[in-house]
Amino acid sequence: MSEEEKAKIEKAQRADTDRIFTLPNMLSFFRLLLIPLIVFLYDRGQYWGAFGVLVLSGATDVIDGWIARTFHLVSDFGKAIDPIADKLTQIAVLLCLMPMKYWWVVGILVFKEISIGILTLLALHRTHKVYSAGWYGKLCTVVIYLSMVTLILWEVVIGSPVPSWFVLIDAIVISALVLLSFVKYFLYFTRILRDARAKETRENS
Repeated sequence: MSEEEKAKIEKAQRADTDRIFTLPNMLSFFRLLLIPLIVFLYDRGQYWGAFGVLVLSGATDVIDGWIARTFHLVSDFGKAIDPIADKLTQIAVLLCLMPMKYWWVVGILVFKEISIGILTLLALHRTHKVYSAGWYGKLCTVVIYLSMVTLILWEVVIGSPVPSWFVLIDAIVISALVLLSFVKYFLYFTRILRDARAKETRENS
């Protein structure tokens, strides 16, 4: 293969990963637009409506990932906007569902996302790669979504307010999983940054 052909392939690959206006990315933008609707419906006491929109948000999350992988529409922008849409949804809905005395749950989640977001940007700057979520991040997301669904529908299904003991246990479980995810991501990205720094040192020596 000639150098010219290699250059064309590399250019095509860069163009493929730099795309913004793809169907998966549009679905991620759509999920961002659903956040205020979920909050509005929940605030009006329309719990089934809020639940339905939350399910729609989760479904588009699954669908956009499937489309991206199946039709080779994976992009660096998509890898960034997809988790942002997820986390903003989680933060907004948990703020609605958790009593104010459990503010620390959302605080831990925000701290984790900001910290790991900074490490992700540093890794992107050093390696020019966008990294996907690990299993611990996905587990945390699944548990948070199950928690949100339970808290939204508890009163309309059970017929009584959510017990304080359940909210406390739920808050502890979510916080523990978020902290586990934080530790795992922190170790993961610090290793990436350490390897990148070692590689740069070898290349400059």
